[in-house]
Amino acid sequence: ERWQTESPAIFKFITNLCLVISGTAIAIHVAVTTAGATEPNWWNIIYPYLVGIPAGMAFVAKMTKEDNKT
Repeated sequence: ERWQTESPAIFKFITNLCLVISGTAIAIHVAVTTAGATEPNWWNIIYPYLVGIPAGMAFVAKMTKEDNKT
């Protein structure tokens, strides 16, 4: 039920921003590996965080719902 309810505007923004960050990181990773290029070590360190942290934040933001009682 919470997944389908209306979220406050700030949480919609957070969800969309997190999707952009994770989506961009995944697209870069796929493009680099598909091209056969070697990823730099710093990328291998930050990549899990660029995918995992925004995904967790988007999940928490999506669990909020608009309180229409007030």
